[in-house]
Amino acid sequence: MANITFRDCNGTINGAENLEYFDMSGFNCKVLGVNLLSNFPKLITLIAQDANLEIGLNALQNTSEFLEMNLDLQHMDLMNNNLKTLPDGFFRHPFRHKLSIILDRNHLQSLPNFPSKPNTIERISLKYNKFSYLSEKDMAMLNIIKPSRVFLGRNPIECSCNTLRFLKWVQHSGLISDVDEIECVLQTGTFATLSKFLQNLKIFEISCQTKLWVTMASCITSVTILALLFGIIYYRYRFAFEYFFLRIKMKLRHYQPLLEDFSHDAFISYSHKDISWVKTLYDNLQSKGISLCLYHKDFKVGMPIAECIMEAINSSRKVVFVITQDFLGK
Repeated sequence: MANITFRDCNGTINGAENLEYFDMSGFNCKVLGVNLLSNFPKLITLIAQDANLEIGLNALQNTSEFLEMNLDLQHMDLMNNNLKTLPDGFFRHPFRHKLSIILDRNHLQSLPNFPSKPNTIERISLKYNKFSYLSEKDMAMLNIIKPSRVFLGRNPIECSCNTLRFLKWVQHSGLISDVDEIECVLQTGTFATLSKFLQNLKIFEISCQTKLWVTMASCITSVTILALLFGIIYYRYRFAFEYFFLRIKMKLRHYQPLLEDFSHDAFISYSHKDISWVKTLYDNLQSKGISLCLYHKDFKVGMPIAECIMEAINSSRKVVFVITQDFLGK
């Protein structure tokens, strides 16, 4: 019945209970009935190429019932249906024989959810799809199913450090049957036959590890250099940084500095070891009507020292530093 024009596939075909081979290629199955094949209990081969099954299957609410009555199926060809995936449950039936499934010329990037039991699938053909590699989930599934043959030819397989895990799996599992026909894309943008590439996989793996260590070393070196530079800059301008952070802290506390109405003419910053000299300076300038702020007499009890300094600076017209050996800590 291939290429016979039907309006849709929403219905049931009756009167062919002994049918073993059904070719519905070219059908317009954008609208698909879940019971379309339910009257074919002896169906062995289903050919459904170019039948718009991507739309029809994914629109079904009970996809798991589509093949429920076709437990003698052995061959299924779903080529060229624009399939990006197959709904969960599509293959989850107790088929009586191993399945041979052809999914060539679709848009698959990962495997459908096949039955997670060994010896249920004989052959899986995935040629001309969009696989660049098989994911960990896909590889684990194939390790369980253990199909006799898996075909991945004409996919954009990637041979790079990013797909190293997949490449090692291909080499050790032996499940991919057409490695001699698969062309993989190298990191340089050129192509190589997968079988020849796998012959030098150990050398390639070492080069990937070397690149990883070089990348890590470069990152660590860069971070170390940046940290050193930041440390040097911070140490050189540590007082400016501390003042900047204190200003931000005061703004977050909604502190409004006095702009014109200063409480003191100057704030004196000095070492406590120079207190005698500072007192003499204070007395001389105080007698001339100059108001000075000293920490031992003007700082508020219980307030953090950094906030006291900020308040003293902001409430004084000038800041005077008494530079001595004790002040410099020498």
